[in-house]
This record gives sequence, C-alpha cells and structure tokens, in this order.
Amino acid sequence: MEEKVWERINHTRLTLDQTSTSVNVDRAEVENFYDPLGLHLLKISREQKRLIVVVAGPPGSGKTVFATLLVAVINAEADREEAVQIPLDGWHYPNKYLDTHTTPYLDQDMLLRQIKGSPVTYDTTAAYSCLEKIRKGGQISYPVYSRIQHDPIANRGMVEPYHHIVILEGNYWLLQEAPWAKFQPLFDVRIFLTAKAETLLEGLRQRRLRGGRSAESTEQQIANVDLPNIEYVLKNSARADIIVHKADHIHIINVENLNKINSG
Repeated sequence: MEEKVWERINHTRLTLDQTSTSVNVDRAEVENFYDPLGLHLLKISREQKRLIVVVAGPPGSGKTVFATLLVAVINAEADREEAVQIPLDGWHYPNKYLDTHTTPYLDQDMLLRQIKGSPVTYDTTAAYSCLEKIRKGGQISYPVYSRIQHDPIANRGMVEPYHHIVILEGNYWLLQEAPWAKFQPLFDVRIFLTAKAETLLEGLRQRRLRGGRSAESTEQQIANVDLPNIEYVLKNSARADIIVHKADHIHIINVENLNKINSG
C-alpha cells in the first residue's frame, strides 16, 4: 500500500452508527486484509455499472466496523468517493408498526417490537425495491436507522451516481430462505464474518450500550433476540465468496480466499 493511500485513510475520521464512537485503524490489518480486498473490488467494479457487495454475518461479528474500513480503503485507493456503505437496519419496520403487529415466536404470538432485530422485523419488500433501483445506477435515496430515535428515517441516505461500489452490511442478507433468498441475484460479491460465540456477545454488548441502551435492556435483548439470531444466521446463511474470521468485533484473524484475490 502506498504511503499516500495510508495517509488518506489515517486522516479520515471514521465513526460508528452515527455516533461519536471512532473506529481504530490498524495499519497492518489494512495492508494485509482490507487493501487487497478493496483493490480487487475496485478492479471488478470497472466491468459493470454498479457493484453490489454484501457484508453479512451473525450479530456482534463487527460488520459495521468492517464495512466502514472497507469503504474508507476503497475511497482512499481511488482518491475519490467511489464506495458507499448501507446498513440493513434502515429497513426495520417503524416502531409504530412493530407495536401493532404480532408473529408466532416460541410457541406464542409476540409483538414484533419485543423481538426487534429478528428477520421478521424488516421490511424486505421495501429493501428489495430499493436495491433493484440502486443496482441500475443513478441517484437513489435509502432509509437510515437513527440510534438516537431508535427508528428508521426514510430517504436520509443517498447513493450518488459516482458511487460505483455499494457495500451492504447486515445480519440476514445471505439467508437462504424466503423472503431473503430473493436478494441473492442482486449481489455480486458475498463476504461473511464469523467469530466465537463469546466474541459475538461482547460485540453486541458494546453496540447496544453505544446506542444508549441500559445494561439491563441490553442483556434482555441479547437473551431474547440476539442469541437465537446468532445461531440462526450461522446455520442458514449461504456460502460466501470470502469468509472473514474475527478475533473480536474489530480485529481479523484470517480471511479465506484472500490468496485467490491477491493472485487474481
């Protein structure tokens, strides 16, 4: 990696979830993992109008950190804003919907609000319609989840015509069952993050607390929603092109298939 590229990355202020929480940038990890992947994505993006890249994985695996760093590296290598990051959370159903609709869960009908974050609490119809438009190119707005209001805000984000690489990040993009399976033809590159269970749980605690939840509410969310979702995602996600093994929600142990990218 050229020194000028590192300087661009190092001088970019990277934060998480629209909060003041900064992302620590490790130069060795950038050079060993993110930069080869970013250069590969830049190369193949020249072959089509817009490249759709998915960063999926169980709750707590550090998808947001990974996607944030990957976008920063791509833009630093290109020396312009080529990539944009879109979290799945923007397509949560609004709280007013979650408060008035139920679903079968653990042998009972439960309000969607009680299991917010589970696959059924996302508006996949709206997400699919938006991604179809994004894939075609041009300027397209998308919803963004507010960590202050704890609700999605419509049309808050914007994919611009110069965004040739769109990085989607979220737990469920690679699920192989309906309604998620219909998304698969929209994706060009699939990346899956994984880690040990205790690592995933600690990543979740940090994210919930960072978003303003109390310790009690955080532990309740983990027990009722996150733990079942971790198992579900690990069991039901499609095989990815690239698999990233994490030491924690930030640091990478190794990346499967990275050698194929480097040799290509």
